Amino acid sequence: MPMPDLYGDIRAQAAWQENSDYTTDIYQAQVGAMGNMKVNSFGIGYQLEAEYSESMTEKSEDNDLIVREANIRVMFPGLGGAYIGSGTTGTWNDLYSKVDIFESNNMERHSNNMLFGAQRYATNQLAIMTPVFSGFQFKAAVVSPDEQNDADADIVGLRALYTQEAFRLVVNHSWTSKEMLGGATQDGQRTLVATSYEFNQFYVGAVAEFDYDMPFDSRNVYGVSAKYTLDNTSFSLGYQYADWKGARDNESLYLANVRHDFNEHFALFAEGALYGASYQAGVNKPADIAKGDNVNVGLIVSF
Repeated sequence: MPMPDLYGDIRAQAAWQENSDYTTDIYQAQVGAMGNMKVNSFGIGYQLEAEYSESMTEKSEDNDLIVREANIRVMFPGLGGAYIGSGTTGTWNDLYSKVDIFESNNMERHSNNMLFGAQRYATNQLAIMTPVFSGFQFKAAVVSPDEQNDADADIVGLRALYTQEAFRLVVNHSWTSKEMLGGATQDGQRTLVATSYEFNQFYVGAVAEFDYDMPFDSRNVYGVSAKYTLDNTSFSLGYQYADWKGARDNESLYLANVRHDFNEHFALFAEGALYGASYQAGVNKPADIAKGDNVNVGLIVSF
């Protein structure tokens, strides 16, 4: 059996966050192992990863050590493959990652500062995928994080992907059970469309999220991110806009990041975010306290 690849990083930053005190901390650290092996005519991939993070919202359940990734992938040549386990969702890998390219304001547990409605990680995932035919691939997934809500399939998703050299286009539709939504009278639905393009040192990605039949109200969320890399320095810009269909005010988010990699093990960055709607005690949800203007300077050590 081949030895797995070991990896990890430690991330520290000084953060000036609206609605919070100035902090200097290790906001995220992770260590993991991943590998692949051949068994008869099919391949098996696996990943096991632990994470420590500190949430901007000071929620105790987010400031702890957890097993973030624990999954197995089985690939059948010419037939496709299957995934089972916990960790990063397929919707993030294939869609949200197109715009979630920032260090301090992102969909990680320590931040969760994006305007999109989904989460990056989930437990109890089962997914199947087809081979790639002329650039097209199809995937289906069932996610059941709540084992006590009388719904065997909490979230069901279908996805179509198209790749042509540096161009990618992905469409995803998902159904969330009313039991998972807590108090909803009908299942929720979400449609996602994402695209990206790379040209030499330039990258641009966009995501559109359409939420309907959700208990928190219907809305459309649009996001675009771009990055330019010059030697070992990258410059990233992003914009997101949440168009609420009910009484809640629309939201906007502007993002900027500069990162310099001295080598593959050490990097420095500076990042800022401006939100079009600020947190107000007694008005916004508690989790929205993280969605405030911020400036962050940090360093990353990787191995």
